[in-house]
Amino acid sequence: MMNSVPLSHRSRSLFTKVAFTWMHLAGEPFTALYTLLLFILRKDLNGTTLQISIFATIRPVISVFSFYWSANLLRDRSKLLSNLMGAWVLARLPFLCVPFIDNVWFLILAAAIYQLFSRAGMPAMMEILKLNMDKDPREKLFARIYVLSFIESILLGLFIGRLLDMHESAWKILFFSAALLSISSVFIQMRIPLPADLKQDQNILIPTTNRLLQPIKDCIHLMRTRPDFAHFQWGFMIGGFGLMLIAPALQIYFADTLALTHNDLSIARYIWMGVGVVGSSFLWRRALNHVPTHLLTASIILGFSLFPLTLLLAIQQLYWVNIAFFFYGIAQGGSHLLWHLSGTLFAKEEDSSKFSSVNILTVGIRGLVAPVLGGLLSSLIGPYLVLICGIITCLAGVFFMIYKAPLRSTQKSF
Repeated sequence: MMNSVPLSHRSRSLFTKVAFTWMHLAGEPFTALYTLLLFILRKDLNGTTLQISIFATIRPVISVFSFYWSANLLRDRSKLLSNLMGAWVLARLPFLCVPFIDNVWFLILAAAIYQLFSRAGMPAMMEILKLNMDKDPREKLFARIYVLSFIESILLGLFIGRLLDMHESAWKILFFSAALLSISSVFIQMRIPLPADLKQDQNILIPTTNRLLQPIKDCIHLMRTRPDFAHFQWGFMIGGFGLMLIAPALQIYFADTLALTHNDLSIARYIWMGVGVVGSSFLWRRALNHVPTHLLTASIILGFSLFPLTLLLAIQQLYWVNIAFFFYGIAQGGSHLLWHLSGTLFAKEEDSSKFSSVNILTVGIRGLVAPVLGGLLSSLIGPYLVLICGIITCLAGVFFMIYKAPLRSTQKSF
């Protein structure tokens, strides 16, 4: 394995750039299909409101367990690469069984496993990037990979929707093929080099014998000692709660209220959202270095609030669905960069995995409540009013980020 041979920082940076680019390009077909899974559950398998709510709930809730997968990295950085590779393979493995198991509950289980391990590998991935690449090249790479992935997604959107509408079971073969292609990138991952002298982060608590509570204590310690990072987390918590709240309502709204076809949703999700991401990612990357983080976060949450707001207009004309996903794409372009890179930004010279792990834990915490509440409200008051509740919640997150910012901010130090 190449990571056992000492290499210069430049060589490590170059190989890491190639490896991460291939990982994401090979993984994008699977990622693109996965975004349609909840709609497939409703449209093709007649999933109930209960099943949709469980599906929407289990994905973010499982992030709590993802948090524990990477918790030991803080004190044993030698496992960074094996942690990333293991999570990458395990996340996609159940979908190789999709052509042979036609069951709603199996899809929910497969989605839970994917959500568990796709997030579990994120702290290791971001720390490897931080170790092997300097700040500016790292941010450029991350933005470019995301843009290239969405260009690929746009191209996929030209035929996937029609294929799913023409052939009822086409999604099974597509999932199998995409999962296999994504898993194959592990062969290049295993050759990613790491620095020879990996040192333990000094700004951590003395470990206790309780392995269950230790990661939680580490998170609380980090939030108490870094109020700027805590403020960022609370803002994302409120805005993310609004988005999770509307998740069950969206599928019912799309399939039942708007009666969208696979092609309608594919064009909106792949093409229009892709255009929003591609067109805005360069501006978001520049904003990382020029806009205070609390204002950048507020802007992202405000963009997300436009998504359900515009969807409300789709009852009159369906083209508003495309516009809504365009707005979502713009906000998602900023959210993806900031959420993933926030660990490396706030960490500076510390281990970024502890910051990224908090990101994952907070996703799980809000996932315990928001999707269940959204599913319950969808049954009681209908999806239309749930979308309105999501808008109000997101706007509350904008208010919090702007008017509750810490007096002493370290945003400019990035």
